Amino acid sequence: MRCPNCGYEDEGNYCSNCGSPLNQPAATAPENGLRWYERCPACRAGRLSKTVSRGFMGLTSTESYSCPNCGAVFTREGSRTFKLSNISDTSRPAWRDYANQTLSDEEWKRIADGGVSDARQRELDLDHLITAVQEGQIPPLNAAAPGSIVPKKGERLVATIPGVTLSEPRSVRKTYGGGGGPSVRIAKGVYIRTGGFASRSESHEEIRSIDSGTLTLTDRRLVFAGQKRTTSVNLGKIISIKPCEDGIAINREGKQKTEYYSGLDNAVLRFSIEGRDYEEPLSGAFFARLIEGLLKTD
Repeated sequence: MRCPNCGYEDEGNYCSNCGSPLNQPAATAPENGLRWYERCPACRAGRLSKTVSRGFMGLTSTESYSCPNCGAVFTREGSRTFKLSNISDTSRPAWRDYANQTLSDEEWKRIADGGVSDARQRELDLDHLITAVQEGQIPPLNAAAPGSIVPKKGERLVATIPGVTLSEPRSVRKTYGGGGGPSVRIAKGVYIRTGGFASRSESHEEIRSIDSGTLTLTDRRLVFAGQKRTTSVNLGKIISIKPCEDGIAINREGKQKTEYYSGLDNAVLRFSIEGRDYEEPLSGAFFARLIEGLLKTD
């Protein structure tokens, strides 16, 4: 069956490539009522066999479920969690993706039906969102915060991020030097150096904090409203964007120095895909993709 989202040929209830639900024939519907161990998540064939191993003097026990078909072993780790602890054929995709991972019985059942774990689904959904943003499909990220800018006519507010620091390169000069000639003792523990004084000076650039304030992104502008200055940059004037872990560095027309905006993770990215809701700290990489996507919509 072809996945309606990515076109990958697969079988089961979920696409193993992107995690999207597959349209299933009515005959397969009763399988939704199966318990997770009634179909092996590793090979998707055969029922798992339950084994209880007793420990020292019978004081401890280990419960596991094994597959007679592929040799997969799922060891109980909690009331409803199990770890894929072993398998005969380590080249199987399930071992590659979930070896020694502890997942809930719900997740193992989903994997047995052709789906993915919660963590993998989160990755796939975030990738899907980033792809959509790069193509210019921009979701609302933040409501307007108090004190944010007033959008111009026809301008759409995309994100408002408080607590952002603006930094720029600054030239810093350091002088090194010292006295020359012999030292002369003039009292106990006190010496004076005779002769001249030699010095040298070096200059280099350092990234220095300039201001802090609120960074607002609209579908037309990037606006920084700080305590000392306010800047407004038309997105079309941005020459390059370099993402950092919690910020971005931009170069724009009419400005020689690079501008660094850090603290973007003060904002939370909230999104929903097919009923799955997520919250992620806003990253510099996503913010850069966001600007690139907005530029495509001009």
